[in-house]
Amino acid sequence: MHRHAVCLTLLTLFLATGAAAQTVEIVGTRDRARQLDTAAMTVVGREELLRYGDQTVADALKRMPGITVGGLPGRGGEIRMRGLGNGYTQVLLNGQPVPAGFLIDTISPELIERIEIMRVASAELGSQAIAGTINIVLRKSAPRAPREFKLGAAGTDGRLAPDATGQAGDNGAAWSYTVGAALVAGRMLTAYTDDELGRDGAGAVRLMRRTRRRELDIRPSINLTPRINWTLPNGDTLSAQNFVRFMTLDLRTNSDDVTAIGAPTEFPANRTLFKAHAETLRSDVQWIHQADGGGRWDVKIGRNHFQRRGANDFEGIAAGADRALVPLVPLVRRVDSSANEDNVTFGGKFAHTLAGGHTLLAGWDAASGRRTETRREQLQPGDTVAPSAYESSAARLDRMALFAQDDWSVTALLSVSAGLRWETLRTATEGNVLDTVRQQTTVLSPLVQAVYKLAEGHQLRAGLTRTFKMPTLTNLALRRYTVDNDNSAIAPDMQGNPHLLPERAWGLDAAYERYFGKDAMASASAYLRRIDDVTIERVEQVGSRWISTPVNAGRAATWGVEFEAKWPLPVPRLELRANLARNWSRVAAIAGPDNRLASQVPLSAGVGIDHRMTALPVTLGASVNFVRGGALRLSERGRASSGAQRDVGMVAVWRVDARSQWRMSVANLLGQDHLSQASFGDQSGSLQTLTATPTAPTLRLAFEHKMAN
Repeated sequence: MHRHAVCLTLLTLFLATGAAAQTVEIVGTRDRARQLDTAAMTVVGREELLRYGDQTVADALKRMPGITVGGLPGRGGEIRMRGLGNGYTQVLLNGQPVPAGFLIDTISPELIERIEIMRVASAELGSQAIAGTINIVLRKSAPRAPREFKLGAAGTDGRLAPDATGQAGDNGAAWSYTVGAALVAGRMLTAYTDDELGRDGAGAVRLMRRTRRRELDIRPSINLTPRINWTLPNGDTLSAQNFVRFMTLDLRTNSDDVTAIGAPTEFPANRTLFKAHAETLRSDVQWIHQADGGGRWDVKIGRNHFQRRGANDFEGIAAGADRALVPLVPLVRRVDSSANEDNVTFGGKFAHTLAGGHTLLAGWDAASGRRTETRREQLQPGDTVAPSAYESSAARLDRMALFAQDDWSVTALLSVSAGLRWETLRTATEGNVLDTVRQQTTVLSPLVQAVYKLAEGHQLRAGLTRTFKMPTLTNLALRRYTVDNDNSAIAPDMQGNPHLLPERAWGLDAAYERYFGKDAMASASAYLRRIDDVTIERVEQVGSRWISTPVNAGRAATWGVEFEAKWPLPVPRLELRANLARNWSRVAAIAGPDNRLASQVPLSAGVGIDHRMTALPVTLGASVNFVRGGALRLSERGRASSGAQRDVGMVAVWRVDARSQWRMSVANLLGQDHLSQASFGDQSGSLQTLTATPTAPTLRLAFEHKMAN
């Protein structure tokens, strides 16, 4: 009954938006490329990305149909498509995978040219995209050498975080360059309250504890995106696109717990100080050549470097100690760590248009990289947990892919894109505390998409894909990441599994789209994925410690529907947007109910409205986004749940003149608490933790100016 009600609601919304859009009679459309493209791709341009003055890519993307962001409002987080993150969504930067440990959220939206959202995998961009692909394209050199800057500041709960971005460039007869820069002084304070409740097998309470944590996160960063273009005498073009990032992290956590019933933790009062700095360098050189006969070569070689150095100091006060002596308690544990990743990419493609409506594309994509990590744990006198230790590990990933694709205009009404991608990946992990494990995975992925035009502005889409998800190098390494205090079934140590297999999926996609005129459209889509060797977390007690390990657990399935609509109204110059997505999934190895894929968002919806005033040079906008949580069964003994999230944002832009404007925005206007719950239990007893995290609205004011050339 519930599913029928949801589907009926979605259908009503779709028909209502379609009826409203029919009133629009404007020639031309901003979605023309989407309408004509055989691939199911949505392009988010700069104007839409910058509309609400967001400071992170995730905050800008969460307003897009079918995309949600994990974590707290305004904090960024994992980007998910169809409710799935954790590697199911492929995230690319200029068409290439980002290195492990690199957060897309560290890229300022000001430095981005566009974001391509593809719900169906493509032979060219790769088939490691069970849920879909998000490709972030950095800004390119413009013919008129833009010069602009923006100065802003964001305030959250009394804390101020200034930021500045700018772009400058120049050009000549055969060259051009641009340099973009973004400086952000990130500073956030978050408070958490954890309530633990434990019962024995008879249901009697054996543990009752409350823990209060305060986390201060300071992470200033500098991002640079220099790009140079050359036009050679023979008409070929060379371009060098670079991305440079420097970031420091100062993360300070204070935790105090009070145990009313049961035994206290080892360190009821503790402090953690984690300091780190990281550098990222990404450089791509691209050569484009128009061959005789109309073909086109596009070859790219790239180099990526990532480096992080950090130190984590944990200081705890043992149970029963006098808290008045806090300054005299020596450091309990210090961990110095480092991570280095270097890889080289080399790829290219050749495209040629043939008679009969065929456009052939063939190419290769190769990469070779190595990641090394070190960890030195120094224990203080009196700490008998473990001896001082030094760990070093290395992981290598080599990838080679060949692909071919034919985009065929069969008739004026039917277009088909058929592709085949062969990809082989070799991984190797080794270290002084790890077993050496080598694996090779080969995947052959057929990919077919088709568009059929029913009538002017009406069309159907369908797609069949073979996709996969590789385990991360961290999950493959047989190394344990321990918790400093209160190890339990809910907060276990984490350990990799070198025998983890990739997840493989067959997928079906279908959509109906209707275009009504300029910027007006409505679409309804559905998808289905059947996944083999799905990965779940297995939590077990080994000795006195609880350990979580990823394991393969057979078959799973996920399916869902999505609706999207947008339409402008000439009077009173309003632009309306709405989207809604419903996702389901089942893991066969876990008994129901609620045996969904881990962390999948079951329902998300969004509504946006923009109004350009005529009496004043002011544009107003507002958006409302809703993400439904719910119960989740992780295993036979483990469960989790999360509360619903409601995010309201508003923006006002005042155009001072043709080159200057002020932008004021408010995010997370409701400032609601974020609630989550985890539990673990069997016949011997149960443990449950409820975490409440208050949030606050964020106000940002920015001045934007474009200088004369």
